[in-house]
Amino acid sequence: GVQYAFIMASVGQRFGNAAGWSQWDYLTTAAAEAPSCPADARTTPDEPREGTPTPTPEPGATPAATATPVPTPTPVGRDYDTDNDGLIEITSLAQLNVIRHDLDGDGVSTHAGHAAAFPNAVRGMGCRHYECAGYELDADLDFDTNGNGEADEGDAYWDDGAGWLPIGDPETEYRFNAVFDGNGHTISNLFIRWTDANQIGMFRATGADADIRNVRLAGVEVSGQNSVGSLVGSNGGSISGSSAAGRVSGVGGIGGLVGYNSGSVSGSYSSVPVAGSGARVGGLVGSSAGNVSDSYATGAVTSEGSSVGGLVGVTGSDASISDSYATGNVNGEGNWVGGLVGSSNGAITGSHATGDVTGEGYHVGGLVGSSSSTTIASYATGDVTGRDNVGGLVGREYNSGSITASYATGSVTGNDSVGGLLGYVWAAYRYDGPVAKVTASYATGSVTGSSGVGGLVGRVDGASGYTRTRNITASYATGNVTGSSDVGGLVGSRGKWGQVSVTISYWDTQTTGQSRSYGGTGKTTRELQSPTGHTGIYANWNADWWDFGTSRQYPALKYQGMDVAAQRR
Repeated sequence: GVQYAFIMASVGQRFGNAAGWSQWDYLTTAAAEAPSCPADARTTPDEPREGTPTPTPEPGATPAATATPVPTPTPVGRDYDTDNDGLIEITSLAQLNVIRHDLDGDGVSTHAGHAAAFPNAVRGMGCRHYECAGYELDADLDFDTNGNGEADEGDAYWDDGAGWLPIGDPETEYRFNAVFDGNGHTISNLFIRWTDANQIGMFRATGADADIRNVRLAGVEVSGQNSVGSLVGSNGGSISGSSAAGRVSGVGGIGGLVGYNSGSVSGSYSSVPVAGSGARVGGLVGSSAGNVSDSYATGAVTSEGSSVGGLVGVTGSDASISDSYATGNVNGEGNWVGGLVGSSNGAITGSHATGDVTGEGYHVGGLVGSSSSTTIASYATGDVTGRDNVGGLVGREYNSGSITASYATGSVTGNDSVGGLLGYVWAAYRYDGPVAKVTASYATGSVTGSSGVGGLVGRVDGASGYTRTRNITASYATGNVTGSSDVGGLVGSRGKWGQVSVTISYWDTQTTGQSRSYGGTGKTTRELQSPTGHTGIYANWNADWWDFGTSRQYPALKYQGMDVAAQRR
């Protein structure tokens, strides 16, 4: 009457099974038999051994077979992993809740809650090599457990208004360090209100070995203090193919998906309006010391503080953003406000922003508020409004910052140092690194300011007593330019310690309304549009980067597959 469930493991293909594992088999002993185990039986299978195993002895005579009843399915909870992919299946909120007691995802936990959520679970049942690697969703989950359409005291995880308890502890070694695969399932109505705590999200903290993928969050309402995101508060691992919709708020380090990222975020997006009262606020990630790629954010971003961006609030020097974009409007009351990134210290490649950007302080840009690194093959189309150092693409470029094969089309409004592409170029005292530069780029939006106003660049300057020459090459501007002093069609002005070298670059004297510029050459609309090939005034431009169009079009960028048709719409 005793049922046994077993699986065969092939060590070194000893039993001729290349796959290594058989499917589950079942055997029920006859009622008259007295089940027993050999005295030397092991409670867990032998671990695989190095080298060639000793040959298996020939079996003795096989006893006469006893009729075997029809196999009975494995009891509920006895098999963690019915599809044998090494991930424990989650089909309920109770099971999701107890993975906090098994942060390495091996299926082994002594916590009573874990045992209750996975009744009769046995180590190794269904997980290859007797070790599971993490968890996977096998069903949609909804935190609105009473079904009334909102998070309230009737829900199982209301917790007196605090809501879900985030998984992992950033202050100890207890970070989530396993796989969590959402399998495209949706987790709805996640509610967290920990306004006096840091690192807040469905996962509070993840380690370097964490791999969170294919998770969809809908209807989130998450609030905390610092490092707050709907999915992860502080991410040290990999996040991919995941998304969030709802609302996220906090003080600083606030992101629609991730609060603080030191790992990687790829193929993910957020449609979450994000609000912060402090610094480092972004539509997808609040603060990033890692990489963000192939991702986007569509929610509006607002903050009372600084470093505010449509995608990421601030990036570190070793961080990068590639092939990503933001479409939401961005509004910051402090400094460093950008349509994609507020303050960028890492490379930006193949990315764009389309939302309008408003900043009440310094360094405001359609793509980046302030940049000290490279911006390549990127663009911004939103209107930009700020105080000083305001640009259609970048508000301030300093030290080694550079712009290559990029453009801006939105109108730009500010007070001092205002440019259609770049507001202010500046180098710190005794900075001896690479020189800031603008190469193969253009601006077409109108530019309005008071002093230091240019169709492409507003003002070039440096720290007192220290002069370095900045370079502008193969670039142009066409937007109307209006200002009170130091106004130019291409470059508005240079400060006492600012030097600029402008080569093969032009401004349209008719459309800008300006006959002068601090550097560059003024041309009529016809003169700028007439060369339809790599000739004339464009003879020294890179033909692999530019499409020169027809006799009624300005040049457009085709660098790294940039969309020429979209630029001319």
